[in-house]
Amino acid sequence: MLYTAAGIVFIALGLAIGWYGIRPLAVIPSVLRTTVRDPSEVTDVGSFVVCRGIANESGEALTSPFTGSRCLGFEFEVTERQPFGIGIPWFQAHLDDGVATRPFTLDGPAGTFDVVPSAKRFALDTESTVITIGASETPPERIQRFVDVRDELEPVARWVRIIPGLGTRRYVERRIDPGEEYLVAGVTERQQNEVVLAGDLVITDRSPRGFAFARLRRAAFPTVIALAFVAVGVGGIAL
Repeated sequence: MLYTAAGIVFIALGLAIGWYGIRPLAVIPSVLRTTVRDPSEVTDVGSFVVCRGIANESGEALTSPFTGSRCLGFEFEVTERQPFGIGIPWFQAHLDDGVATRPFTLDGPAGTFDVVPSAKRFALDTESTVITIGASETPPERIQRFVDVRDELEPVARWVRIIPGLGTRRYVERRIDPGEEYLVAGVTERQQNEVVLAGDLVITDRSPRGFAFARLRRAAFPTVIALAFVAVGVGGIAL
């Protein structure tokens, strides 16, 4: 009975981890089979489109948290190297994350298109800027100010700091930089009598194929861990 209960728990955990890993892959087929279009060619409402163009401001810009760069949207994550985790002995534990976004325009050779990302489901498939700070190192002033105002970010625990190699923090930042080219995919909507791309969008600085490969690589590890948990769970039930 105990083995069966433990097996069910492991299977449930495996399915949860697997869903987390494969959910971002659902949009890949739509991106790969849709022809990349110039922003000026998008006129239909309610259709899935893939556009390539230059991102530019349509209002007030943002300032990214770690580099201080002027941008149209950003995503950040803070992790810390700790001696535990799922499936690996030395683990980058999640400490904090967040997003901010603004509407912007996507400009092509023949016209402009408005993009209105949703902050609720905002994620960027763009190049990451990573700032790594050791447990005993003093953070740059901008990052220290950020840490001071975030309740989620406590100082590195003393017991972690005294172990060599632990306590190192990674401050990861991804941005939409004005004047740079991006591929944007999603479903069109009508807002204020204009057709716009809005809601849960793919925003990447890669080609459609490069975007697909990047998401597949990120999904590989949680998928392997999920399969391992399910296998252990099935084995427990079978005993």
